[in-house]
Amino acid sequence: MARKPRVHGLSGIYHVILRGNNKQNLFNEDTDRYFFLKKLKKYSEELDVVVYAYCLMNNHVHLLIGNASENMSLLVQKIANSYVYFFNRKYERTGHLFQGRFKSEPVSDDDYFKVVFRYILQNCEKARLGKVDEYKWNSYESVKDSKLKSFVDIEYVIALFGSKKNLVDYLLQHDEKKCMEYENLIVLSDGKAFNLIKKLFNISTPYKLERLNIDDQISKCSVLRKHGFSMNQIARITGISKTIIRKSSL
Repeated sequence: MARKPRVHGLSGIYHVILRGNNKQNLFNEDTDRYFFLKKLKKYSEELDVVVYAYCLMNNHVHLLIGNASENMSLLVQKIANSYVYFFNRKYERTGHLFQGRFKSEPVSDDDYFKVVFRYILQNCEKARLGKVDEYKWNSYESVKDSKLKSFVDIEYVIALFGSKKNLVDYLLQHDEKKCMEYENLIVLSDGKAFNLIKKLFNISTPYKLERLNIDDQISKCSVLRKHGFSMNQIARITGISKTIIRKSSL
């Protein structure tokens, strides 16, 4: 089936989601997240794309960007290529990390901009990773200190809300308004699971499991299922395909 063409908007503002392949983790340590943000800053400035907000989750990333109609795909491509190279070298793995096609939707008016902006910063709360104003890996810090030297353009957002107080008050409110989502539910701690796999199999990184032959992969996945790992979590942390993981439960 042919892919649907990407929808573009006149405003040049987009909500973008980058997803881990098979929902596997994109970040295992803070150094991974710092590296990603470094590349987001570098390539957004290089391509003259405005970053209004971001939120780094375990296995996906939300971005709210502007002036992006022409360079949105190029921005994602540059970030993804440099990050995958870094990640694969660090964790001794090969192959894809990001799901093939990133998701995007145009943000066509100010009201919806506000909804998306809040949704992105609050994403950490929905995954129970931390409160919007305490989570380390969203762009709330630029809201808290609008004079902070940052690649995030918070001045535009503050002007849209009329004042920083209005913006902060809005961010701390909750409602049921929907926008583009990434369906994901994390039950176990991926950080603890990552370290447990290393201990169980005496390996330096869980990604080594996907290099084994298929029978051995099935055998290792069977052990992980007995330790309470879900199929999605095994796929996120090891990169092993769900087709193989399913066979471990037969």
